[in-house]
Amino acid sequence: MLSAATFANAQNDTKDYQVSGIVPDDISKIYIYKSNGLSSPEMLDSVAITDGRFTMSGTRPAYDLLSLGTKGINSIQFFNDGEPLTMDFVNDSLSASPLNEKFCRYCKENKRFTDEFYRLFMASRQTKDEAKIKELEQQIAANQEANDEFARAIIRDNRNNVIAAYYLEAVNDFMDYEELASALDSTAYYYNHPLLTEAKARLQMLRSRQIGKPFCDDVVLLSPDGRQHRLSEWCCQGKYVLIDFWASWCRPCRMEMPNVIQNYECFRDKGLEVLAVSIDDKKDAWQRGIKSFGTPFIQLSELQGRKSRLCAIYGISTIPANLLIDPQGTIIAADLRGKSLTRKLESIFK
Repeated sequence: MLSAATFANAQNDTKDYQVSGIVPDDISKIYIYKSNGLSSPEMLDSVAITDGRFTMSGTRPAYDLLSLGTKGINSIQFFNDGEPLTMDFVNDSLSASPLNEKFCRYCKENKRFTDEFYRLFMASRQTKDEAKIKELEQQIAANQEANDEFARAIIRDNRNNVIAAYYLEAVNDFMDYEELASALDSTAYYYNHPLLTEAKARLQMLRSRQIGKPFCDDVVLLSPDGRQHRLSEWCCQGKYVLIDFWASWCRPCRMEMPNVIQNYECFRDKGLEVLAVSIDDKKDAWQRGIKSFGTPFIQLSELQGRKSRLCAIYGISTIPANLLIDPQGTIIAADLRGKSLTRKLESIFK
């Protein structure tokens, strides 16, 4: 098995890329970009089309993630492994190294989830029926969960190549500390890929809310009526406490909130308390969000937005996020969403 050190050595090298292909008649130019994962791509070069064909070559760091397509549309992504790549944009077919052909197959499968998301999202925007909106949001959440599991399987199956780095960058926000630490094992071949810079930074933040650490009671929070509170009013009081981070402007929070409410109503009589901690910075927006989301549990906020001290302490960089605290005040789980939240609470309360 190739090691992370092997990849680090390989990445210090450069490799020549050579791409060619066939395009539809209405395309006059092809562009190549340095793909930065979820960030905006950087255009590297372009070439005019001659008789429906193109050829392009250059030199880039080994295993750079590149993308090829018309301006503004990255039609295909590939890793610069030094092997020639030929793309037929007319028939949507690819001839490349085994690594890039495998990566292309994954990308095509992944597109099914993306297309379904946009279909459901647009349907939810076009209806005013609240019941239909909730139904569509549940379908969106289920589609997202299936997409995440698809990416996780790819990561598990590709520890000996760089494909895993692409998918790990995409889904690390949905991983808890243990799962992300396992995926970022320093012996994995992809460990040193530049795509993983943000995932490694997030792992560092997650260490601050690692399983087994005590909850922090240093932050003063406000209730909607302006009263000051601390987490110790609920933590260490004989109940399991789910601290759920959300914001009025957060659409993923809106999609996840019905699941949190359902679990609260199922387990509150068995010993579960939920504290909804908003990351809003304006009180009126926060209060409108509470009314819109229809949450039946305790609402708290610092009204400091992204400058929230509690978020800094627990390394909360994206929402929705949550912490599960046991009756002794110890963190026992983090970032439980969808069915994983229900399974965890079922295992506790049985």
